Amino acid sequence: MSNITFEKRVVISFRDKYPRLTTTYASHGMYYYPARFIPQVVRFFIDKYTKDQEWIIDPFAGSGTVGVEALITNRNAICLDLNPVIEPLLKAKTFLSDWYPNLSQYFNLKDAPIYKPKWSKIEEWYPLEFLEILEKMWGVYYENPHPLVLIALFKVSRRFSFADDQVPKIFRSKKKKAEIEEMLKKGNYKKMILDFFEKALREVYKASMEFKKYYKGGICIAKGGIDIINYELDRDINHLLTSPPYGMAHEYIRSFKLELAWLGYDDKQIRNLGKLEIPYCPEETIPKIDIQSDTYEKFYKRIEEKNPKLVKVYVKYFTSVLGVFDRLGKNVTDYMGIFVGNASFSGVSPPYDIIFVEHLENGGFEHIITYVDVIKSRKLFRNRKNASPNGIETECLVILKAKR
Repeated sequence: MSNITFEKRVVISFRDKYPRLTTTYASHGMYYYPARFIPQVVRFFIDKYTKDQEWIIDPFAGSGTVGVEALITNRNAICLDLNPVIEPLLKAKTFLSDWYPNLSQYFNLKDAPIYKPKWSKIEEWYPLEFLEILEKMWGVYYENPHPLVLIALFKVSRRFSFADDQVPKIFRSKKKKAEIEEMLKKGNYKKMILDFFEKALREVYKASMEFKKYYKGGICIAKGGIDIINYELDRDINHLLTSPPYGMAHEYIRSFKLELAWLGYDDKQIRNLGKLEIPYCPEETIPKIDIQSDTYEKFYKRIEEKNPKLVKVYVKYFTSVLGVFDRLGKNVTDYMGIFVGNASFSGVSPPYDIIFVEHLENGGFEHIITYVDVIKSRKLFRNRKNASPNGIETECLVILKAKR
């Protein structure tokens, strides 16, 4: 049983703790990423539980918030993620060089080289007129790659596709289709695309310059395409800080198919990455663990009664995530911080933080405190037509200390 008591749960507002920090300050907002780990939570953990030059690992690194905050506070970070986009994204977000590329080629595409993505569905997502221009812009990029130009090209390639700009998972909305049709009617879309590219590049450079202003030191290692469910660390690390996917919300590969296509991934590679996301990976590929949590067992029965089909997903989720914490936890010498919200399984919301604590207390960690943050500025998954229309209203930062 868990030793969680009232004294070990404290209500907090991480945003109020750092009123001068926005969620997009420095380079955090350089490129849109769904369900980003907000920097205020990361900064709080770093300030309270870590020291200069210590190492932090984030096994579900997403947009790389931990990596950026590590370098802003003179810490070192290892950022791992299944999504390969983490590598170019963090390379751009933490870019420190004064190297400025020659941009004239992007505005004179007459004799530009052509880059054709290997993904067979690429033509379904662009009007042919736009695709021909984008292929030349990417051709110029691959002749002389630059981290910041890459992010600007990501923005252009997303904006002039049929993918809805407001939905993370690539989705062909009627609204976006109408926008594209209107662009085509206006003509001179080459200028339109290049003007947008220029604007996007200015935004990216502005974010990069702001990061340089905050940079204090440290090393950031980013590795994408990692099957984190089976990953083992070959060295000790001071701290683990992460925000794992919430319940069934694993659509990151599906959300980044366009970006992966422009990075050179083909159908098979994208499909194989998608199969490694927790709800979709084969059960036999997940290492079995004995989940030490009475709360887990209690909610297993509730979900089984309400929707037996979801039990497999419930088991797969906690087996996968807790397995990651077990394996990497063996190498953690100091603190583990886990930030999570109680996403539901068909309307049943298990207390993730309590399940994590109960299991990890039986595996070499002591529960120190759980910070409960009431979400004020947004409601995750709110107003959807499903069993939990109110979405996630609180998120918890669980703090555990290694018993070494």
